[in-house]
Amino acid sequence: MIYSEKKNAHEERFVELLEKSKKLLVAHLRGDKSISALDFEGLVCDKMQEVSIGTEFEGTIKRTGVYAFPDIVANGYFGVEVKITSKDHWTSTGNSVLETSRMEDVERIFIMFGKLGGEPDVRYRLYQECLPEISVTHSPRYRINMDLPKGKSIFDKMGVSYDELRTSGDTIQQIKSYYRKQLKDGEGLWWIDEESESSSPVIKQFRTLEPENKERFKIDCMILLPELFKNRANYERAATYMITEFGAVSTSLRDAFSAGGQQEVLVAREKKSVSQILSQLHDCASKIASRINEIDEELLKFYWQVQSIEADRIRQWKYLIDKDAVGGLGNELPSEVFQSGYEETNS
Repeated sequence: MIYSEKKNAHEERFVELLEKSKKLLVAHLRGDKSISALDFEGLVCDKMQEVSIGTEFEGTIKRTGVYAFPDIVANGYFGVEVKITSKDHWTSTGNSVLETSRMEDVERIFIMFGKLGGEPDVRYRLYQECLPEISVTHSPRYRINMDLPKGKSIFDKMGVSYDELRTSGDTIQQIKSYYRKQLKDGEGLWWIDEESESSSPVIKQFRTLEPENKERFKIDCMILLPELFKNRANYERAATYMITEFGAVSTSLRDAFSAGGQQEVLVAREKKSVSQILSQLHDCASKIASRINEIDEELLKFYWQVQSIEADRIRQWKYLIDKDAVGGLGNELPSEVFQSGYEETNS
């Protein structure tokens, strides 16, 4: 990593330094294509120091910590992130969108990208101009594309500037909100963050989850997915939710809600034979009433596909689960079964 101690340098002079450094780097790579990523970072530092002689950057460019972002900082204001690929293309995985290791006071960051495949070459470009999308390892990271046309960055698509997003305090929420709008039915966002129930990259079988997690999954699904109460229930979004929030999969997901056939429950103080999912709705009513007020409002809007969440979430949810439920589940509406279960538990 590299940084420079002076501030307020003119960007034009810094770009001139990058251009001169690039020419030296290209000449070196065309004579040595076996360089490693770490060695390339050191080489960039060396060449920048070399061409900085006689400029305001002379004597100020230094390497910093291994995990710092960016790899190069000049005058405590400009930065350079170093990337290299052995392939014949200009794309790479970038840094975390959260930038928790970002050097303080750095405001303008460029990428210095080395390409070893085909004809070795080097390009530099303003960081935010070459980030088309966000990809996922264990957390969201920017994608880098040095060929990206201007005006096509992820920030252009989101309608927010790079600096506004990184300093907003709710970077992840804004990104999730953007990508949720692009999702098709049955799709979900796949990354682990502070909101997810899943904290492990290991995918588990649903049957191996702890009983409390199995119950939480069912409760969340009955709240978030009104389609479970339709005549022909659709379990696609339930499967997505199981993976993204609990890190689990199941080859018999339908059985979690329907296995066991008809059950007798009290509805309006009369014994009624209802489907298995309505029986679970009845038995979990009190926990559902508590959980529904804990769920993030944006998550409810996304899964319920509504513009706003009412102050009385229970009432809004009852309407959604009743809307398409007539026929197939019995004569009783889901909301009636829920209400009876809630009153029975809290009487």
